[in-house]
Parts: sequence; structure tokens; C-alpha cells
Amino acid sequence: MHAYDNQNRHAGFVYVLMLVVALAFGGFLWHLYSEPTTPRITAPSTPYSVEPAIIAEPNPSALSAPEDIPPAEVLADDIIAPAEIVDEAVGPPQLAPAPAFAATGAYVAQLAALQNQAGAELAWQRLASRAPGLFASAQLDVERADLGPRGVYYRVRAGYFADRTNAARFCERIRQMGQDCIAVAR
Repeated sequence: MHAYDNQNRHAGFVYVLMLVVALAFGGFLWHLYSEPTTPRITAPSTPYSVEPAIIAEPNPSALSAPEDIPPAEVLADDIIAPAEIVDEAVGPPQLAPAPAFAATGAYVAQLAALQNQAGAELAWQRLASRAPGLFASAQLDVERADLGPRGVYYRVRAGYFADRTNAARFCERIRQMGQDCIAVAR
């Protein structure tokens, strides 16, 4: 026998072995995906497009609460402390009392810190245009803050308040607009 014939005999064996492995793998996949437990989703026999339902306008008298339902009673076990009893009102959240501004107060409300003074003035104009009633009595106070290696920042602050409570009230209203705010001393 020649070496060439010996090599062809092994090559045929490898081809047969590959064919057997491929058939075994195919049989495994066939068995795996032909199980009766595999969920089959069938299309509905009804038409796909559906006519939208007509929505009637709500009757305002139907939206009010019935008068014959008594108010809910609070159990003694539910009360933890008298300070935690809250009157649950339905509707938008209640705002704190309006802040009182002072001509020259010791507190301000810091709204932003930007790296240029022109940006600070633009931020003030943008905020004042979003809540003109709130900013009507407020004064722009820009403080330059040199933070060393972090750079120079210009703090956009609204003022002035005689005490921290009024500055905090102003900040609460600003936060309800989605803007950060902190009450700080001047």
C-alpha cells in the first residue's frame, strides 16, 4: 500500500464521522422543536382593524362624591403621634406661603453656578420668564467664586430675604418648577 491510499482511507472515515454528527445534531433539533408542548400562536379569525369606540364627555355631576357616604374613621391603632395626623386633600400640592423679600436681607436663594457671567444673566432671564410672579420682587445677585483649580464660577442668586425661612419658601417654589435651589447666607 501506498501512503496516498492510506491517507484517502482516513479522509473517508472523517467525512462519514462528520455526516453522522450532523445527522445526530439535526435529529436533536428536530426532536427539540417538534414537541407538542411548544406553544403555537395562531392568528385570530376576526378582522385586524377595529373601529374605535366613541368616548362621551363626562358628566360633571357624576364626578362628585355621593353625599350619603360617611367620612372614613381613623382607628386609634393607626395614629402614631398627634403631629403625624394629616388632612389628605385631593388636588394639587399646596404651596408654602409666598416668600417675603427684603430690600437688603442677610439671605439669598442660590439657583445656579455657571462658568461665565453672561450665562448667569441668561439663566436669570430664563428663570424669571418661567415664573414672573415669583421673580417680580426678586433681585439678581451674582457672586463670583474662585474655586482654585476647578475654575471661577458665577453663582446666580435671588434675593434678598430677611431670614432663612423666606429663602427656603422661595426655594420650595423653585424646586416645584424642576430647578435646584438652596437657601444660603450672603
